[in-house]
Amino acid sequence: MLNEFGDLVDPERLPRRRKYLYYYIVGLVDGEGCFSVSIKKQDNTRFGWVIDPVFHVTQSAEKRVVLEILKRTFNCGRIIPKPGQEDTMLQYIVDARRNLVEKIIPFFRKHKPIIKWSEFKHFAEIVEGLERKEHKSAEGFRMLIEKAYQLSSDRKYSMSEIVSEIERRVGASETIRRAP
Repeated sequence: MLNEFGDLVDPERLPRRRKYLYYYIVGLVDGEGCFSVSIKKQDNTRFGWVIDPVFHVTQSAEKRVVLEILKRTFNCGRIIPKPGQEDTMLQYIVDARRNLVEKIIPFFRKHKPIIKWSEFKHFAEIVEGLERKEHKSAEGFRMLIEKAYQLSSDRKYSMSEIVSEIERRVGASETIRRAP
């Protein structure tokens, strides 16, 4: 029995085995979770942009207990009001890269989401590329940006705008391959 959650919910309402709790978490993330990578304009950086991976799960405020279970299970992250819906919705967020690499990615590699598998794979590739410091070179940065656009192409800036900014900043010192 999962007694460590007894202060949150009656342990009788929880699965009897941890692996079933993990199945529940995967289902929850498939329905209400997101593996996202933002690309943010930031002038004080080398290329003028930052790559910001975030894992989050959204629930209504009255279902906070579900987010608390996630936070305890992963032993990281935080619960915040969802921007724009502060009075009614909450989000469990993990945005520290170390926690993404050491806790979130290994969990979802072992316990694979069904609906969000492709999204997760792109997310993991980007986070691991950042860990390998691929973003330090113009070419590596462009490749990570391209993977982020494969994850989601609905973005404020076009890929060509970002690549042009990178090229402008690095000039002739580094050349980068244009995305197709």
